[in-house]
Amino acid sequence: MRGPWRATLALALHIGFFAVPLCLVLGLLLVAAYTIRLDFGGGVRAGFAAVVVAAVIGIGLRTVLRRRERPRGVELTRGAQPKVWKMVDSICSGSGASAPDGVRVTSQPTARLREDTALLGLKVRSRHLEIGLPLIAGLSTSELRAVTARELGRTVGAGKFVVLADRVETSVRRTATGLTGGPVKWLFTGYARAYSAVAAGVGDRLWFGADTIAVKAAGKRAAVTSLRKMKAIEFGWRDYAEQYLSMATKVEHTPDLLLGFRAFMDHPERKPQLAERVKQALAEEHDVHPSTRERVEAMKRLRGGDREPEEAPAFALLREPRKSVPELEGRLLVDGLGPRLPWPDLARKAGAAEVARQAGLLSSAVEQSGLECPPAIGGVLAAIHRGEGADLINPVLNPGLSPDRVDDAAVDTLTELLGGAVVDALVCAGRAQHELDWAGESVVRLSGGRPLDPDRLVRPAVADPRLVPGLHRALVDLGVPLQHAREPAAEPEPSVSGIVSPVQYAGERYDLLVTDRGLVFLPSSASTARRLLAGASARMWQSELEELDELMVAPVDRLRDRDGAQWVDSRDVAATTLVQDRSGWSLKLELYLDDASSSTVRSDAVVLGEDDVAELEVRSTPDTDERGDPYGGLGELMGARMRIDDRREPSDE
Repeated sequence: MRGPWRATLALALHIGFFAVPLCLVLGLLLVAAYTIRLDFGGGVRAGFAAVVVAAVIGIGLRTVLRRRERPRGVELTRGAQPKVWKMVDSICSGSGASAPDGVRVTSQPTARLREDTALLGLKVRSRHLEIGLPLIAGLSTSELRAVTARELGRTVGAGKFVVLADRVETSVRRTATGLTGGPVKWLFTGYARAYSAVAAGVGDRLWFGADTIAVKAAGKRAAVTSLRKMKAIEFGWRDYAEQYLSMATKVEHTPDLLLGFRAFMDHPERKPQLAERVKQALAEEHDVHPSTRERVEAMKRLRGGDREPEEAPAFALLREPRKSVPELEGRLLVDGLGPRLPWPDLARKAGAAEVARQAGLLSSAVEQSGLECPPAIGGVLAAIHRGEGADLINPVLNPGLSPDRVDDAAVDTLTELLGGAVVDALVCAGRAQHELDWAGESVVRLSGGRPLDPDRLVRPAVADPRLVPGLHRALVDLGVPLQHAREPAAEPEPSVSGIVSPVQYAGERYDLLVTDRGLVFLPSSASTARRLLAGASARMWQSELEELDELMVAPVDRLRDRDGAQWVDSRDVAATTLVQDRSGWSLKLELYLDDASSSTVRSDAVVLGEDDVAELEVRSTPDTDERGDPYGGLGELMGARMRIDDRREPSDE
């Protein structure tokens, strides 16, 4: 069963979701009204039961219906951006789609028609078209027109029942995801699964219809290339943010985001790399229906739509882009950063800051190692020559490393930090600087114009101490001040990767915060009753979320100073076992607790085992919930020290 028949059945199920509880309450009231004539006491009890059932149903419905879809991003008004609205209006008039209530620009590399609905999708309150700023940078005007037409076309790309059923599915799925733990979430999640099973495949027809409208609005070529380019922009924006936008936060300056992203995407080495990644991603779309390839083939078979695309960049649609683009960038992405700085200058400052950080880490490692070694470059070279390189760098290695990787990690880390210190010395002496390269990391260029690869320069001597004299001569020839050293870097502030709330710790309920330096246990303020009621009370639900959000962004050192807070330092952990079974999970930690340990745990939470190793166990609770990525953070924190024992599936024996 496909198409409108499946959509009709899904909508009948959804209407029944509201009708059945209403009929139940009305039936109980009728029973009460009839019973009260024959038996007043029995009728009153029946009426009371009807009121209780109505209250329970009302609270549950209020919980699932209270969610509103708020528009995101920065609004583009008709007066401020007439070309954008002219494009939207022409698409709507040509396709029969209703004009959106607003057009907004977001920071995401996607486009979306966000609909705020009532009755879980049955009625539309408002529509806002959201266009990602990266799309404006990476697409042409014709491609952006195709993307916009595709989003608007999903509201008219198939029959009304199909559009409505798809909208309901989106609303139901979004609501189920947003609910907290409790009976309402359990029941509604079951309904969401049932609706998705009935409505499976309904949205496929919408994509084909929307692609047809995109071809009509922008031409076949632009409609096809926009699909592939959207995927390339998604990959590119992620890489751009990790490799280049991170520079801006390091030096607290505002870059030209869109111009930089366009230069990044247009670089001759980037284009084939992204094209290959897109090709591979499209080939692996096994669970996507319809797949991009199917949609492209369907568009190619359409008649007409052979217009020549407009190759002008999409930001040409904006009024006064030299003024409006920086305003959008500032409001969306770089709030709180310093004054604007051209990308070449920003890369130079960011590179200098990074090598200064590496030099500080090298000094910190020397200080913590306890070796009789000055932190200057010359002193580190002497220590490596004596065969003390591994001991020198050990304090800054990840304690969770597998033993068979420690030697390689020591070479890699010492090479990185010593190379950074060498470049830092040259930068401070005015003999080198970093040069922006859109193909990859910034290039270190000497004052004479020659590039310098610090890894290639330093690594051979770090791996083989017999080559240190040769490295010493090479550094002198380059003019590196061997007495150069930075002050030891301060220990970085731990960052929270996720929260598990609550867990069972020492027989009591605690919130577990997983950081990149250790585990924080905070006495939990959420009782079981409160957590269950949070699923039905909007105010309590919001309060619960706000408390967890505050913990996610609060300084870890301040949290550790709270009354009753417990701290397990990663450096004190010998081994970890995560046991998973059908009732939940338990985390068993083996700790070294002596005069040199940094952990502060309750004495009644640990049991002293063999070899003076203390054992601590933490268990999940029936209402345990997560924020962020606590389990991924735990895996990174413990590394090779963590063993997973999964007992959820029965053994084959």
